[in-house]
Amino acid sequence: MATQSQNEGETELRPVSTVHAFPTDYFVENLAVRPNGDILVTVLNRNELYNVSPAGGDPKATLVHTFATAVSGIVEVGTDIFYVSSGAFGSLGTFVIWKVDLTSFTGGTSNSASVTKLIDIPDAIFLNGSALLSAEKSLFLTVDSLLGTIFRIDVAAPSVTTWYQSQRLTKCTDNPSMPGANGIKLFGSHAYISNSDARELLRVALHPTDPNAPPTGDLKTVMTDCIVDDFAFDAHGAAYLTTHLYNSVVKLTPEGQRSRIAGGPEDREVAGTTACAFARGDGDGGVLYVTTNGGMSGPIGGEVGAGRLLRVEI
Repeated sequence: MATQSQNEGETELRPVSTVHAFPTDYFVENLAVRPNGDILVTVLNRNELYNVSPAGGDPKATLVHTFATAVSGIVEVGTDIFYVSSGAFGSLGTFVIWKVDLTSFTGGTSNSASVTKLIDIPDAIFLNGSALLSAEKSLFLTVDSLLGTIFRIDVAAPSVTTWYQSQRLTKCTDNPSMPGANGIKLFGSHAYISNSDARELLRVALHPTDPNAPPTGDLKTVMTDCIVDDFAFDAHGAAYLTTHLYNSVVKLTPEGQRSRIAGGPEDREVAGTTACAFARGDGDGGVLYVTTNGGMSGPIGGEVGAGRLLRVEI
């Protein structure tokens, strides 16, 4: 369990339910919602990608693919076409971007997903969160938690370039389990990045004439004194932040007010929140899906629980 104090604001808990519980020791790392409403989840320590269908009384998780190395970020660029980061964390030259085409995926026992290698990222050491930059130009961003670098991936070329780099996105302590830059999302005219080790949420303005080009400004502080793993925005600009070690989800309004809407220090169901995403069409704040690792990074009472996909009624 985390020992540092954390400013999560007032407690305004929303209803939480488990969509699917994985076995113990499943580090459910990230997620993306498909056009049909199913949820793709990456399991970091199992190198696996699952499809979860939330409809019905007993949602099942179907294994889509097992990779050779750990999987982290996932992002949709074309309709039902996703890109997944995979590599050995801390090992230079091991990271790869994979294309996962689910346009013909049946979700049954016959695996009809197409999984192909897109491109190596030879300079990466620890790829983490990803975010869509331009669907029209087939561009997305992915952060490196140790380099403090944001890479831009052109899936059409394919090619990789450095989009932004800053010392503020690197680690600042010697805690080996705490990454620097972690989650990344775009909202409005800014890119937002969490630095978990620094306990900050930061943002940088997009290029004023070409938002796909590297930003020219400096990072600005959005929030401090709160560990943020990954996060999601609603249509009104409120950010929903997963806190990992603090077993919670925190809402941050555009005015800077924060409140804990799910979980808490002793909440085993919400233990180890890692990422979140709104149900398709619910960006106005209806249903938020949240992934957890069961408290693997900080077991509650010394016990690790099931990794989960949760549903939070916003």
